[in-house]
Amino acid sequence: MTTTLHKKKKIFLILPAQKYPNYYGQTELSKMLGKKKFMLPLSMPMIAALTPDSYDVRIIDEEIEKLPNNDLPDLVGISALATTALRAYEIGDWYRSQGVKVIIGGPYVSFMTDEARFHADSLVIGEAENSWVRCLEDFENGCLQEQYQSNEFCDFKETKLPRWDLVNMKEVFQVGMQISRGCPYRCEFCLVTSLFGNKMRYRNIPNVVEEIKSLPIRKILFVDDNLTANKRHAHELMQAFMPLKISWACMSSIEIAKDETLLKAMNDSGCFNILIGFESLNAGSLNETHKKQNRDAVIYEESIRKIHSHGIHITASFVIGFDNDTPEEFDRLYEFTQRTGLCYINFNILGAPHGTELYKRLRLEGRVYDNNPDMMGGLFPCIHYFKMGQMELFDNYMTTLSRMYSFESLLHKARIVFGEGNFAKSYNDGNPSLGFILRMLLKLLKEYLFVPAPFKRKLFHYIISLIRKKKLAKDMGSSFLLSMISYNRHIARLNKNAVEYRTLIRQYDIGPWEQVSEEEKLRLAERNR
Repeated sequence: MTTTLHKKKKIFLILPAQKYPNYYGQTELSKMLGKKKFMLPLSMPMIAALTPDSYDVRIIDEEIEKLPNNDLPDLVGISALATTALRAYEIGDWYRSQGVKVIIGGPYVSFMTDEARFHADSLVIGEAENSWVRCLEDFENGCLQEQYQSNEFCDFKETKLPRWDLVNMKEVFQVGMQISRGCPYRCEFCLVTSLFGNKMRYRNIPNVVEEIKSLPIRKILFVDDNLTANKRHAHELMQAFMPLKISWACMSSIEIAKDETLLKAMNDSGCFNILIGFESLNAGSLNETHKKQNRDAVIYEESIRKIHSHGIHITASFVIGFDNDTPEEFDRLYEFTQRTGLCYINFNILGAPHGTELYKRLRLEGRVYDNNPDMMGGLFPCIHYFKMGQMELFDNYMTTLSRMYSFESLLHKARIVFGEGNFAKSYNDGNPSLGFILRMLLKLLKEYLFVPAPFKRKLFHYIISLIRKKKLAKDMGSSFLLSMISYNRHIARLNKNAVEYRTLIRQYDIGPWEQVSEEEKLRLAERNR
């Protein structure tokens, strides 16, 4: 009796490179740490986990390794964001020219199917859990459909463990993990509810613990859009995290500051950073974008103080370019971050992603155009703004970003955030090797002392003085100093390329929308219908 061995089909799961990475993606910090990427997106390890064992799976992130053009698989899967869509299309076109079937998914193509289908044999729309296996079965049977989309969201209570074993973790600093999907809010500029719905879905906590224990790295970013939306569930999570010795960051709304018991439990279990979408200090802009949870902006300062008092950094997300925003918002925002000691700031220019309510509204008004999706990552103007022209907005953005991360500003903010000794607790995820410590120390000395920059040196000496007084943990202080160097390097490169960027922006700038003639507004609106 003979047994026929079926050869496994080879599949490449590809993450395309981003042309204009944002500064807070920490590409420069990755280099300093000897890594190629700060964090690999969760999408492809999750897709690999859903792929049957009959496939030989390879995950390729172009920011870690080049595509092996001399090695053709049977099937290619590509995940596309707006900022990687053009590159995703190039990759899809090339593999199809070689006779390889191509499937593209991801947030961008979920709302741009008419465009994406020209570059793929099939599209996976929305969540993949209920459609990926069916897509692969049709591929094997030679009847691949043009599009796969589930009619309902997956329940998300139990998920398979992501295939991090397929990733070279020596090149990655941090991993992502997801515990919940959905968001109870409906901010006009946000894609989350369009992708995952308005109702929260939670994984069973034992399933969460199982995944954490399987992770190759103990530094985790929980990519949930609001990890603490359900306070009861959040408290249960913290108790489950306590014995796991992890260091983690998450996203939450400003309402987390109302529960100091939860904040303490979060820090005790390893939380070192919370990304909070403040978005704007302008009440009119918050109303405009339906950011109901932030309506009481006067509590911002007290909320920030409370979170910092529990030894947790805030990554503050701000967006500029709402219809109510004027150039005065830049100074107002800068002064606020100085007053409150916000050192980690994700500062973005407003965009209108396809699929959002904002995109639908502005398209009808004639204020969106066929711009380069590479430029839709928050660094560039990409719609017509109401009270500012695009060049005016970009120039003010670059000036304010540089001011926020100047070492003079950082020294002032460091005194506020670290001065009271709230960050004396080390990270939870173990002690680094002596070799790593020495390498980082040499980098810090080179960057902060051996340069003709007085505020750099002052900041370094201040952080070292707090460490000596045991008011600041060594790893907390060194990671802060390294991160600020990373941001400054990236911002310096943005400023160096500003002439090129202004040339791109100038092609679309028609000045503030409120000053455009009614005849021109009607023409642009008609063009977009």
